Amino acid sequence: MIIENALSAELLAAVASAIQAGPFESGKLTAQGLAQAAKLNLQLSSVDHALLLNSIAAAIQAHPVVQAFAMPRCIGRTLINRYEVGMEYGMHSDGAFIQDVRTDVSFTLFLDDPATYQGGELVVATTAQTFTFKLPAGSLLLYPAGELHRVAPVTGGVRHAVVGWLQSRIRDAHQREIIAKLSVVPRTLGQDAQYTELATQTGQCIQELVRMWAD
Repeated sequence: MIIENALSAELLAAVASAIQAGPFESGKLTAQGLAQAAKLNLQLSSVDHALLLNSIAAAIQAHPVVQAFAMPRCIGRTLINRYEVGMEYGMHSDGAFIQDVRTDVSFTLFLDDPATYQGGELVVATTAQTFTFKLPAGSLLLYPAGELHRVAPVTGGVRHAVVGWLQSRIRDAHQREIIAKLSVVPRTLGQDAQYTELATQTGQCIQELVRMWAD
C-alpha cells in the first residue's frame, strides 16, 4: 500500500530541520540478531528528537488510509535513517516484537527526491515476486513486516527515510487485505440513497469479520 503526501508540510519541514541539526548515530544500535550484521546505516538520535518522532508516529497511525488498511492497535518505535554512499541494509526480516510491540505492518516514509540520490531502493521479496520501491518524497509504503526486504547500496547522494512498525488489530496480513478491500464497498454504495440498505448490510458483514479475526 502506497500513500502519497502522508505527512503535513509542517511536519516534513520539521523533519528536514532535524536532519540538518543531527546528531546521527550507528543504525546497528537498534538492530536485532542477524540483522545487525546486515545493517550499515545511520539514524537520527531518538533522544535528541523524541518529540518529533512521537509526532510523526501519531500522524502516521492516525492517517485515515493507515487506519483502513492496517487497523493499527498501536505503533512501535519510529526512526529516521540515513544512507550515505556505500551504505546499505542487507536482506533481513524484522523482529516479531520490537519494544514489546508485535510487528505486523512495516512502513517506510521516503524523505528525498529520488533524483537526488542513486541506488538506495527498498526491495521487498514476497513468496510470489520481488518488488522494488524508490518513491517520491512524502510517500509512505506499508507492507507485511514478515517479508524479507533490503535497502540496496547507495551509490550517489544521500537517502533519508522514516521507518517504523505497527501492531494491527488483525494479525493475519491476508485477512487485513480482505477487510481493507471490502471496506471500499459500503463507502461507495453509501453515496447513492438507493443502495443505503445494501451499504449498511455490507458494513455489518465487515464488522463481523473484524470480530471473528481480531485479537
